[in-house]
Amino acid sequence: MNFPLAIERFQNEPEFQKIEDKEFLQLFINAINATYEIGKKVAYSGFCLTVEMLKAWQKRDYGREMDREVDKTFLDVFTEYSNDAYQQGVRASGRVFDIPVDTIKIFPCFATHSPKAEKMEQKERYFMETGLLQSQIILDSWGNLIDGYTSYLLAVQYGLQSVPVRYGRRKIVRANYKPGKKAYSWELPEILIDQVSVGDKVLVHTQRGVRVVTVAAVEEYAGNEPDPLRMVIRAKQTSRV
Repeated sequence: MNFPLAIERFQNEPEFQKIEDKEFLQLFINAINATYEIGKKVAYSGFCLTVEMLKAWQKRDYGREMDREVDKTFLDVFTEYSNDAYQQGVRASGRVFDIPVDTIKIFPCFATHSPKAEKMEQKERYFMETGLLQSQIILDSWGNLIDGYTSYLLAVQYGLQSVPVRYGRRKIVRANYKPGKKAYSWELPEILIDQVSVGDKVLVHTQRGVRVVTVAAVEEYAGNEPDPLRMVIRAKQTSRV
């Protein structure tokens, strides 16, 4: 989910299609957005909201038991969305966390494209001399590695139980040289994430040099690219408001 959430995000969700009270739905969304902001501010990943906690708060503050079937359904849905929002807020805080190495997920594109030997040798030499991983490990909100593959490999090689990670985002654009022609892929640098939209023109590196292409789609990086991606140089036209 991308925050802040809007009511349109839930229009096609089965559990919300039966809700006719749009004011209630907006209050629900506001609560989820607030939970995301709390996670971002607190930046502590060990918290988990439970149905029992919500029922206890309701009884304490309003003197009413939430034991009807409709209450149970609401509590289950709310805790699921709230916990997801909270953890995404924690990850969006930009802080560094120590996590077990074996919980890191690896996209196929990393597994099938090993780093060059000289690069690994340089990274390993730095690790042996300093005891530190030279490249920061960055994960997306689902725990997939999006940067720092050499550090991950060294952590596995030397049997490290946990490593420091930061959570971030990675986006790509599908773009073509002429409308209607084949689309190719480039990665957006972090500074351009959420700054480029469909129809914008961007400057990119190609096999024939620097070219201007028109963006046909903007997508979250999914790790299924057959080859390493070149980076977008800069936007020729900022996203429209």
